[in-house]
Formats: sequence, C-alpha cells, structure tokens
Amino acid sequence: MSSRHKSTAFPWALLAIVLGGFALRLTWILVTRRHVHFGGDAGFYHDAANLLVDGKGFISPLFHRRVEAADHPPLYILWLAIPSLLGLRSQFDHLVWSAVLGAATIGIVGLTGREIAGRRVGLVAAGLAAVYPGMWVPDGSLMAETVAIFTTAAALFFAYRFWHTPGWSTLAWVGVAAGAGALSRSELILIVPLIVVPLAVLVPEFARKDRVRGIVAGAMGAVVLIAPWSIYNFTRFEKPEVLSTQFGVTLAAANCDGIWNGDLKSYFSIICAFDLERHLPKSWDQSQRDAADRAKALKYIGNHLDQLPGVVAARLGAIVGLYQPEQRIQLDGLVEGRGLRVARVAMYSFYALALLSVAGAIALRRRRTVPVFPLLVPPVIVLVTTAVVYASTRFRAPAEVSLCILTAIALDAGVRWTAQRRHGSRAPGAAVGTSE
Repeated sequence: MSSRHKSTAFPWALLAIVLGGFALRLTWILVTRRHVHFGGDAGFYHDAANLLVDGKGFISPLFHRRVEAADHPPLYILWLAIPSLLGLRSQFDHLVWSAVLGAATIGIVGLTGREIAGRRVGLVAAGLAAVYPGMWVPDGSLMAETVAIFTTAAALFFAYRFWHTPGWSTLAWVGVAAGAGALSRSELILIVPLIVVPLAVLVPEFARKDRVRGIVAGAMGAVVLIAPWSIYNFTRFEKPEVLSTQFGVTLAAANCDGIWNGDLKSYFSIICAFDLERHLPKSWDQSQRDAADRAKALKYIGNHLDQLPGVVAARLGAIVGLYQPEQRIQLDGLVEGRGLRVARVAMYSFYALALLSVAGAIALRRRRTVPVFPLLVPPVIVLVTTAVVYASTRFRAPAEVSLCILTAIALDAGVRWTAQRRHGSRAPGAAVGTSE
C-alpha cells in the first residue's frame, strides 16, 4: 500500500470508528438512560448548567439552595450550558451532548496512538475507546468524567507530539489540556509536574534555556486557563478556593468510624459528612464549611494513623477490582446507577485491558522510540486520588485512556510477533519501528 493511500485511509477509518462509537453511546442513552432521573452530582451538573444560562451564575441547585457554589469545577457545567443556550435543556439533551464529546475523545485517542506507534495502533486504540465500557459509560452518566477523559487524551496527544517535534508552544498545549482537565477533575493539574516537567528535561533536542521556557510555558498554559475561575472564587467566598469547595466534605465522608470500621472501608458514607455539617453555622458559606470539614477529617485521620495503611490498601485494591470486586460491581451498578449488567461487563473488560496494558508498556519500552512514562501518569494520578479520598470507578476515568492505547500497543506487538514467526525470520526494524 502506498504511503499516500495510507495517509488518506487513516482519517476515513478513524472517522468511521468515531461515528460507530457515537452510535454505541447514543444507543445506550436511548435504550437505558433516556428516562432516568439523575440526582446527586449528575443532577447538580444538569441543573447548574441551566441556572447558569438563566443568568443565575454558579449557584447550588441542590436542596433548593440558591447560594454561591463551587461544589465542582466549572468546565462540564460550561459544556452542558452550550445546548442549554440553544433551548436544549433536558437531561436527555445533555446526555446526547456528552456523547458528542465522548465521540470526539475517540478521535483524539486514535491520533495519540498514531503519534506514539503508528497508524495501526492509532486505529486499534480508537476502536477500543469506542467500545470499551470504561470509556462510554461516563458519557451516559452526566458526570464530569466525560470532560476529564477528553482532556487527558488531549494532554497525551500533545505530550507525544512534543517528543517528536519539540517546541515550547507544544508544551504550552499540554499545560492547557492539564488546566482544562483540572477544571473538570481537580487532580488532573498533576499532569503539569508529572508530564510537562519530565518531558522538558528528557527530550534530547532541547537546550537548557529551552527546557526552562518549555516548563514555564506548560505551567502558564494551565495557570491562564484556571486563573479566571480561581479569581472568581476568591471574590465570592470567605476563604480562598482554587478549584472546588468539595474536598473537605469528600474527606469527611470517607474518613469516619462508619467507613474505617465498616463493610465499605474503600468507599464513603454521606451520613458521616451530614453528621458533621449539621453542627456548622448555617450562615457559613461553602469555603468555611470546606475548611471545617477538612480539619475534622484530618483530625480523625491523625487520631487513627494505625488504621490508615489498611484503609489505603483497601482503596487501592478496590480501584483495580482486587478488593471486594462483587461489592464494587454492586456499588457501580446500584449506587452509581450504571446498572448491574453494565457494571459487571465493565469490571471484566477492565481486567483484560489492565493485563494487556502491562504487556503494552513493556513492548513500548523495548521499542525505545518514545517514552512510556506519559501513558503511566494518568494511572498514577488515579492511584494518588484514590489513596487520598476513596475508591470510585469513575475516578479511574483518566486512566482508561492509557489503558486503551497501551492495549493497542500490546495487540500490535502480538500481530508483528506472529507475522515474524510465520515468515520464519525477524522483520527488519521490528524491535524499534512503528506499525503502519
């Protein structure tokens, strides 16, 4: 096949995969999600977007409290506000709009796979992103993980683009993606120190002054995106809040006797948070409550340090499906609202991709064409987040991007190895080349 034909075939093949992935997401929404009434965080995002379009600003729609709110970073609310501006304000409308972003993520994953290891890996990675439940379940859940997955994929794409064509402006785009990610899930700001800084230091072609410029550009890319939201929060709350006021209540809900000494050691209980919140002055704003919740949770942890290793181990085991996996399926299916059948399929498919990802990381490391560590950063961020707060499958969303790409690399390596064995000799450049 000529290189010209390959270059024109790839985008058409990728587009077909993207459309197929969108069709799958839309089918799931139409068949099982259309008439679901979303509450909790999902209902918050939906109602907050409509309130924002109505000119109410960023306020809390929960419990009929029309107060200044930063329960969640704003990017997913802003995304849902786009169809609301056009009069498409229902939960179904917002679900379809989320599926649009999920389909776009498939394309980014495909481009990233091609950037890392060639066209075939790109198309296989996109195919996995299209059908793997860990990628499409969030798009039918009205949760910010849809944005987190997209921004993570974008950060990885620009990271590997930078490796091939170094330039401070490309690192700035990695920072922009990290900043956008932090405006959906706060922990994604860690992409800056864990990807931007090592890339700037390790890329061979950069002079020392260029490394400094690259790091500054990446950091500023994130800061410029986050700054308007942070400044806005500084003006409306008593205490400074950079991204979200929910960290305190999250810690309080996950660190109490009912959790640490109960059957849900890896999870949380909102009752723990409510027991604390009801003793706080009703006149306090969210930032004051956040500080009080955080202090109470940290005090509890400090008083029970001997139990902390066991709790953290349970959380880490649960996020990878090794600690009480049946309980995790029940939580995902019933509490998180995914449905038991979908939760079970998602768990088993995660096992498969996780195992293949290990092989993919080894294969990519042996090629020595690009670094492996950017693909390992999202899983590391997920593990850190889980250890600090609690285990929830939706927290794993950013890592699902890496799983799809690393699995594609493993499958591609298997195809090349099989082809070499069939021909009875090692293909030239197989150990270091990229697949077409």
